[in-house]
Amino acid sequence: MYGYVVPPKKTLSIEDYALFDSFYCGLCLRTGKLLGQRARFTTNYDVTFLNILLHDLATQDVKFEAKKCIGSLKKRPVVQKNDLLDRVAATNVILAYYKAEDGVIDGEGVKYGIIKHSLGGAYKSAKKLVPEVDEIVASRYEKLRALEKARTVGIDRVADPFASMMRDIAAFLLGDKASDDSLRLVYNIGKFVYLVDALDDIDEDHKKKRYNPFLTELPFEGREKFFKDNMENLSFILNVTINRAIECFNNLSFTQSYDLLRKIVHIGLRQKAEELLSSKHKLALPKN
Repeated sequence: MYGYVVPPKKTLSIEDYALFDSFYCGLCLRTGKLLGQRARFTTNYDVTFLNILLHDLATQDVKFEAKKCIGSLKKRPVVQKNDLLDRVAATNVILAYYKAEDGVIDGEGVKYGIIKHSLGGAYKSAKKLVPEVDEIVASRYEKLRALEKARTVGIDRVADPFASMMRDIAAFLLGDKASDDSLRLVYNIGKFVYLVDALDDIDEDHKKKRYNPFLTELPFEGREKFFKDNMENLSFILNVTINRAIECFNNLSFTQSYDLLRKIVHIGLRQKAEELLSSKHKLALPKN
């Protein structure tokens, strides 16, 4: 999807790093088996975090098995298939398809048309598996596009459809395991992703005269100057969202992946925000 919710690798134990890797690879392999090999390239850090979080909150029994990947000659432990993993894999493909469609609508380049076309078959299969998720994503993207088309002023207002989309997806996937704090956590993680993505695209959006919620409120004379001149304001906006996510996280109980999830929420989000606000260029996608 994006690649902004990442584990702070320097602070992870060997066990936590292996656990994240197992969920990432398990999602990738299961996506290929379930929805076709082309769909595997949609696997990303953000949805891997969601995958780990939902498995823990749903108290889903997680088992591991050693499997080979096309990118590695050695077998590595991956999460075994289960119903929740299948639904997360389908959800990820749906999210990737709508992001590509959004890129096409916004005129962001030929690559989004290629991605949308290549995901067509996988998207149809994913939609059959979780039609409820497809309805949520379609509805929230429609609201988001309407706000963007109207060039709406108000960063929180424009971020809400994407954040609400992620919350509603989590509510569906968790069912009766969902709680107010778990859904608020996912909402604020979703909001963080939207805000950071908008800031990461700030110079390109300005150059191509595309809508960006930050450009409706703040003057822009180049990426470095924009971040320098507005550092206090931008840091406040991102840190408020991160602090709300941390508060919700601290109110939850975990059984399987607490340490890994805590480090992503408590440390990883803050590190990504700091990396972005000090960047001279658009951030590179994290490599697994």
